[in-house]
Amino acid sequence: MPKKVTQAQITTCLQTLRDTPRHITACTAGMDETRLKTALAPEWSLVEILAHLRGCADVWSYSIYAMLTLDKPELAYIHPRDWTKKQDYASLTFAENFAAYEIGRQNLLRILEGLSFDDWNRSARFIGKVNTYTIFGETMRMALH
Repeated sequence: MPKKVTQAQITTCLQTLRDTPRHITACTAGMDETRLKTALAPEWSLVEILAHLRGCADVWSYSIYAMLTLDKPELAYIHPRDWTKKQDYASLTFAENFAAYEIGRQNLLRILEGLSFDDWNRSARFIGKVNTYTIFGETMRMALH
C-alpha cells in the first residue's frame, strides 16, 4: 500500500467502487441461475465469486467504519472467506447476493465520498497482525479485488 496517498489515487478507487456493480451486471446479463451456480473450471461458480466479493466487502467495510468511529482501534481480524462461509452467502441466489452487495457498496460510497483528505489516513491494527491498515488501504484493497 502506498505510504503517501494522493487525491488522484482516492478518486480512482472511488470510481472503481462505483463502476464494479455495473460491470458485474454487464458480465452476467442474460444468465439464468443454473448458469450462475455452475462452477467455472475448476474453481468457483459466479454465485460463489459474488458471495466472496460480498464477504470481502462486508469485512473491509466494517474495518473502515471502525477506523472512522474509533481513534486507532485494535480490531479482531476476520478473514473474508471465514465470514462468507459463516454467513452461507454461497447458498443464496445471485440476485439476493447482488442486491445486498450493491446496497452495501452504495452505503460505503456515501460515507467515503464525504471524507476529508486527512480521514483517508485514519488507521487500525488487527490483533495478531504487524501492519497498520488505513481507510485508503482497505478501500484500495476492495477496489483491486
